[in-house]
Amino acid sequence: MTDILNQNNLWTAIISILVFFFILIVAGLMQIVLQKLYKSAQSKAPSKIFPQIIKLIKGPIVVLICLSAPFTAITIFNEINHTSLQPLLKLITNWGYKVWWVIIIFWIANLLSKITQLILTGYVSTIIQKTNTGIESKILPPIRRVLPLAIYSIALLVTLDGLGVAISPLLAGFGIGGLAVALAVQPTLSNFFAGTYLVTEGEVKEGDFIELDGGPSGYVVDVGWRSTKIRSRFNNLVIIPNSKMVDTIVTNYYSPTPAMNVIVNCGVSYDSNLKQVEEIVTEIANDLVKISPYAIEEVEPFIGFSNFGDSNIDFFVFLQANDRTESFILKSELIKRIHERFGKEGIEINYPVRKLISENPQD
Repeated sequence: MTDILNQNNLWTAIISILVFFFILIVAGLMQIVLQKLYKSAQSKAPSKIFPQIIKLIKGPIVVLICLSAPFTAITIFNEINHTSLQPLLKLITNWGYKVWWVIIIFWIANLLSKITQLILTGYVSTIIQKTNTGIESKILPPIRRVLPLAIYSIALLVTLDGLGVAISPLLAGFGIGGLAVALAVQPTLSNFFAGTYLVTEGEVKEGDFIELDGGPSGYVVDVGWRSTKIRSRFNNLVIIPNSKMVDTIVTNYYSPTPAMNVIVNCGVSYDSNLKQVEEIVTEIANDLVKISPYAIEEVEPFIGFSNFGDSNIDFFVFLQANDRTESFILKSELIKRIHERFGKEGIEINYPVRKLISENPQD
């Protein structure tokens, strides 16, 4: 043990101890600085992501600095030569480096996973405020499941590579396996990415009435990652794959507003007084808009003559209903009122007729 007590070894031991305590002091100062920075950011912008990130990293950073103190001290102390402790110090140093490498990688992976989820949560909240689609419950669960798995998988590969384990065969195996899985679940992935577009765009929301070009129509019940469910007019549930939703023309009767135009076409006899017809129909439409709960009163009715038909002079009446369902009720009521009033005023709506003119041959 006499060689341990020589002057060089003594100074090396003293330096390793001083470095150990110095790193602990740095950890304490870091804790104080981050705590003050967090309070300052919290007071200025409590709803922003930056204060939450500081709160998230301040504890792990201090712990990491504290853990680095013994490893650094052991590394310096290992510079002592010709001692009986040399084999033990080398063993501790070798295993210490491996343990330290594993701790660093998975500490970074854990921190990165939490920070990315925090940032994505804030991004999703921004989308919700802009689109008002209520998609948080649809987006966040898949992200929280897939994102940490991907980050920790990469961390595992980096750790194995740092420990001297060849990861090239693993990557090749994962590549072949991933290709096989991708081919097997291609329809599911297609629907998934299409669902991502539908959910984030917010053009189709629950409660909207939509109609697919050449396909079904109904009220949207749910917009999921794989399919969109609608309730048809016959009260049946129709499940539409999202890949079909994005590849076809979709009419949303509730966008940009639920209000829907109502147009009633009619015709009167050529013998009718068109000015009188216009005044009567205008009066009927205005009265209906004022008393009907299904009509939008701010939109004034519009009446116009459109065509010289085979049997009648055609005209149209334009109104606006609150939504698609109420447009049918409003249209039905307008037709009944026009028919009743025309009957009282003696205004004729002709059946389809043809006038035949024959000439008797002269002898």
